[in-house]
Amino acid sequence: MTLFALCAYGAACAALCRLCPRRLRWIVLLLLSLGFYAVRGLRGLPFLLLTGLSTWLGALLMERAASAPAGAPGVPPPSREEKHRRRAQVKRRQRIVLAAVLTVNFGLLFALKMADELLGWFGAQPLGWVLPLGISFYTFQSMGYLIDVYGGKTRAERNPARFLLFVSFFPQLIQGPISRYGQLAPQLASPPDVDAQGAKRGALLMLWGLFKKMVIADRALPLVSGVFDAPGGEFGGAMTVMAVLAYSLQQYTDFSGGIDLVTGIAELCGVQLAPNFRRPYFAVSLGDFWRRWHISLGTWMRDYVFYPFALTRPMRALSRTAKGRFGAEIARALPAALGNILVFLLVGLWHGATASFVLWGLYNGVILAVSALLEPAYRRFGERHAALAGSRGFHVLRVLRTFVIVNIGWFFDRCASASGALRMMGAVLCSPQAGQLTGQTLAALGLPAADAWVLVLSAALLFAVSLAQERGRDVRGWVLSRPLPLRWAIIIGAVVAVLLLGVWGSGFDEATFIYYQL
Repeated sequence: MTLFALCAYGAACAALCRLCPRRLRWIVLLLLSLGFYAVRGLRGLPFLLLTGLSTWLGALLMERAASAPAGAPGVPPPSREEKHRRRAQVKRRQRIVLAAVLTVNFGLLFALKMADELLGWFGAQPLGWVLPLGISFYTFQSMGYLIDVYGGKTRAERNPARFLLFVSFFPQLIQGPISRYGQLAPQLASPPDVDAQGAKRGALLMLWGLFKKMVIADRALPLVSGVFDAPGGEFGGAMTVMAVLAYSLQQYTDFSGGIDLVTGIAELCGVQLAPNFRRPYFAVSLGDFWRRWHISLGTWMRDYVFYPFALTRPMRALSRTAKGRFGAEIARALPAALGNILVFLLVGLWHGATASFVLWGLYNGVILAVSALLEPAYRRFGERHAALAGSRGFHVLRVLRTFVIVNIGWFFDRCASASGALRMMGAVLCSPQAGQLTGQTLAALGLPAADAWVLVLSAALLFAVSLAQERGRDVRGWVLSRPLPLRWAIIIGAVVAVLLLGVWGSGFDEATFIYYQL
């Protein structure tokens, strides 16, 4: 299914929902979502159904275990010890169900995602399994719901079809976001009418997503691939810096462009998906960056991995021990520091079971851990030098520093091997070869002068729009509030840019999204 076909499918879904009674819209969305998934590959449908059914049943079993029967008339109420024993028994049963469902679903995800890479470590023949569409996203989303039911934060859904819609809602299957049950399920149960203004806003967001994906991301791809996939030693540090900057731009516009596209489709259907990006390259620290990038995954890891780990008994014991030796500030920061390392190690493995992704996770985790330990010192510096810390120049310096730190990490994210990443970073420091920065070299890599100018000007437009949004301006609202001639000039210009400047061919398919197979 091409990107435009995806847009047409989303518009058709919105129209069907608008035509049918509101109480039946969830059924239409369910049928269309399952139909979309079946078109993308029937082989993946059993995995989706397995996750939906096992999670729905597990949540019901846990809630049923917690529903204690009322005492019979004339029977004295249980003693305090008896109540405590019953609660412990209920929790034990719930933990068994929780562990079983988590094991089945994460085990399946691990087997499908990691098997070939792990077999490659031992020199075995890869199995060649193809990942079902969106398996990471719907698995994380379903397991988050299950954990919330276990913790008493969410009531278990009684209707299996309604729960299956929460799992399979088709826009988010492509590359997220990872939605929470309490935020998404009520909207899917009874999608509201979409007025003309809402439909226009959704369509504009879809158009912006297409522009970011087709005009920017796919145009930067040949330069990125040409340098990162070249044999060792072919390019010096200057071209390597250009390639990693292009990759930074490509990855952001590819991922966030896809999120804009699916969010716009959901808005046409009356559903507001959780935000997944908030202009990450304006971040002032690495922690701030990861709170802005792939927000739904970050909050999932925070709530279901970071906090449970930091609050475990071993971590509390470690904190008490550290308090006596290093002081209260270090004691408070130590569980958070170790939690950050664990979270990013897991995120690295989620990207792939390779040494480069493990190093990428450790790189980010260790920097965040050190930042957590040094946070009291940063705070004291800000208090003592308030004028400097609050100045615009210092803010810009922090943004640039964060940008450099993030781009160093992208070497591990993009290179096929850890040794390749270290070799390319070594070239940046020791072998710049600035003479390679010529139009002829760029053209040979698939980026002729005309495309290079389109890429630069499109990136400048992206920066301007992002800066306006960072300052709190509603860009879509601004466009829609312009006089009719100017409004249509902007919209037609964007459509023409996508049609004439968009990269066509193999890039014109959602399967080429970077995060499509995660």
